[in-house]
Amino acid sequence: MTTTLAPARPAAAAGRTRFAALTAREMRRFVLNPVFLAAAGLTAYTLWSGQRGTVTEIDAVSSPAATLFGGLGMLAAFWLTRSMRASEPVVGVTPTTLPTRTAALCAVAIVPFGCGCLTLLAFLQVHPVGDPVYGAFSPPARIAVLVGQIVLPSLGGPLLGVALGRWVRFPGAPFVLFLLLSGWVNLVMWLSILHPDSAAVAVLRLFAPFALFTLDSSNLHSGAGGVTAFRGSPWFFIGWQLALCAIAVLVALLRGAEGRLRSRIIRALGIVLAAAAIMLLLAGTGGFTHAVTA
Repeated sequence: MTTTLAPARPAAAAGRTRFAALTAREMRRFVLNPVFLAAAGLTAYTLWSGQRGTVTEIDAVSSPAATLFGGLGMLAAFWLTRSMRASEPVVGVTPTTLPTRTAALCAVAIVPFGCGCLTLLAFLQVHPVGDPVYGAFSPPARIAVLVGQIVLPSLGGPLLGVALGRWVRFPGAPFVLFLLLSGWVNLVMWLSILHPDSAAVAVLRLFAPFALFTLDSSNLHSGAGGVTAFRGSPWFFIGWQLALCAIAVLVALLRGAEGRLRSRIIRALGIVLAAAAIMLLLAGTGGFTHAVTA
């Protein structure tokens, strides 16, 4: 038995070394990507300019981070995935399977995720959780809203870009998807304004990687003052977003997977899809039972 298992240990160590080298190479390419650098610069400028403006509700200033690190990060990850042939000097010396290369690309998402965490900390210095612009949400729920609007889009956008890059050849695919997601978010937000107490509309509003939770009440048809917090649980919405991230990773890994690995990915995908459906339902039916203006 010892003789049979002994060669497997050096092979496993060599596999981890190849994966680490490939991940480090792709991480450098991502960090130096002009689109990612633009996202980081624009986010820093948004945080700086937000200190000087008047804010009436938090979604007006938290959503740009999702657009930049999430949206532009998706573009950068898509192009990185489509151009991975530039990594052939590494891959060619020690042949690596396509799922391993995909896993290395997914690991690169730790960079925008870390940037999202830093952005959240900087954001809280400008807009502490005690500000009235968060509406009626409790302080922990306010943190959950920001995590769902700043940190997790920074992770999910690049992962979605990798999945798109593995399965879609059309160069403009991330642009089209970004426009579709933006249109959906605005459409369901409009429905939420018309039907603020509807649980079904709340589920539709949260059926996206990003969602708005508050609105300046002067923009509502009632014209009342204050900030309106809509239905929905920010905590379960985070669970929904994490499930979407896992789905993106599994779909990306499915490309090129064979045999037992493919079967395992498909089984895991079924489990995560079921968990995502549960999280979406809980997110839409949890939280406030009706819209609350504070």
